[in-house]
Amino acid sequence: MASSSVQVHHLIHGEEEKKNQGMKRSRSQLTPGTPAAPEDSPVKRRKIQTSTPVPLTHWTVVRNTFCSRLLRLVGEYLCRRCRLLMGLRPTVPPFWILNVDTTLTVLGYQQQPFICSGTVAFLYMVLRDTVSAEVASVEELRAVLLSCLYVSYAYIGHEISYPALPFIMKTDRRTFWKRTLNITQRMSRNMLEINIWPHVFAKVISDLKKETAH
Repeated sequence: MASSSVQVHHLIHGEEEKKNQGMKRSRSQLTPGTPAAPEDSPVKRRKIQTSTPVPLTHWTVVRNTFCSRLLRLVGEYLCRRCRLLMGLRPTVPPFWILNVDTTLTVLGYQQQPFICSGTVAFLYMVLRDTVSAEVASVEELRAVLLSCLYVSYAYIGHEISYPALPFIMKTDRRTFWKRTLNITQRMSRNMLEINIWPHVFAKVISDLKKETAH
């Protein structure tokens, strides 16, 4: 778990892109009839850019994806998933998530916010395999979501441990620990794979966007 947390730390914050220092421009002979492009022309720049493909990392996957957008997509996904909850608005689940994150920061349990693009993608993966389409009430959905959120904090959070109280609803105390244990046992492999493999991480984000595209 310790090594996993270290690797997922890069998932959350992303890896800083390695800058190509002192890139040497290779000299190639021009084919007959092809004029040489000016030094700073778009053609020249395009050739340089396409010759150095950027490797796929967790950071390159999320660098152009806003956290607020992913949160909104999670809210929309849950509204579609929980078809029995006719009055549920897409803005409500993100509010639950951000409320916990703010509470933990204000109370001093974490030095920096947990919620970012990477952690929202991780949370969506857990929610997707945990939230039933047969959820009968908003309270039940919130209880399940908070359990998934707690597992996400415990697995990829900055701190060694987090208090469980902000994640437990008064009517859900008896089932909270049972649910979180079940999630951990059932999804340990998935959580490891999204941590290690950028293409798995990218697919999860792609799936979230597709789920809410129609």
